[in-house]
Amino acid sequence: MTEKRRILIADPSRVARTALVKHLRDDFEIREESDGESAWQTLVLDASIVAVVSAINLERANGYELLSRLRDNRLRRLADIPFFLLISRDETAPNREQAKGRGVSDFIVRGMAGNEIRQRIGRLVNWDIAAEIAEPVEGGSPPPAPFATRTKVCRKLCDGMAEDEATPACVLAFGLENEKAIGERFGESSMLEIGERIARVVRGKIGRHDSIGHAGASAYVIVSPGTSLATATAFAQRVCRALGEQSIQIGEQRMQLGVSAGIASLPADRGRSAAQLINLALQRLELARQTPGGQVVACDPPADDPFARLQAQLRQASEAGQLGQAGLQVLPLLRLFEQQFRFGLPLTQMEERFRKHAGEPADPA
Repeated sequence: MTEKRRILIADPSRVARTALVKHLRDDFEIREESDGESAWQTLVLDASIVAVVSAINLERANGYELLSRLRDNRLRRLADIPFFLLISRDETAPNREQAKGRGVSDFIVRGMAGNEIRQRIGRLVNWDIAAEIAEPVEGGSPPPAPFATRTKVCRKLCDGMAEDEATPACVLAFGLENEKAIGERFGESSMLEIGERIARVVRGKIGRHDSIGHAGASAYVIVSPGTSLATATAFAQRVCRALGEQSIQIGEQRMQLGVSAGIASLPADRGRSAAQLINLALQRLELARQTPGGQVVACDPPADDPFARLQAQLRQASEAGQLGQAGLQVLPLLRLFEQQFRFGLPLTQMEERFRKHAGEPADPA
């Protein structure tokens, strides 16, 4: 029997905790705490916990204080843990936006149906992809594609879009961040097979109301009527992070996977048709691909965004084989980050490697 994932529920009301446990106990193992300080200690000590469902009105440390401790923590398992905030049905939109800005992954509305709660939590925690992606790529003829076409997923999104554009809906486009290089090195069929294999894994993680379709080469789109931007972004980050930790064998060689994602959503991108939303998500996918490392782009950068320019410059330097020189140019910025945040970056070793790669002599200082 597969071991259940463990979730922490933090709520001062025993009745509320019991109701949530009733909905979740068939799919998850549950830990319960009634105050924020106890919840924090449990999360620090129990590394098996994969998600938090928390109320705001906790004693000793409220829900936002607990969330802040998690998001500011240097341990990745704590900083990245999915955090579901318990809210009432009449919670205002500004309050929800503020919660998203603090790092809330998604919301659980009190009184929500059990299947909806399980779906929201499961979308972000039920990830076990190593075995599903590890088989060698054959590189022969591309396998049959049982996925919907772009036209069909567009129609699915049209069906789910309400006349009121305030109703949430999301389009998530994802694909290999270096698909062109893979196609040139291993052949287009290998690139297509990797993209489809990733899509098969992702298809098993999406909700029953969502639809996934092929959008060309290694790119696939997920349309999800009723899904908030916060949920879609957290899911996309989970996709890119989980797949980016895997490698895949192509012939005799192993290659680290890299997946990027772009998101278009309502009501944030209102005034667009379903087809235009899909196009926008694909455009943002291309923008995400400009910076390696599993980037997720969910909005358009400002017209004069210096960070967007920096990303483009680094991408160009990578393609030109000049990353060493680019690294030396951004080293002052890294020093500033180290001074401010104390990451523990090995700046001396980094500079040595940058200089070696750039063909410059070591700094005598």
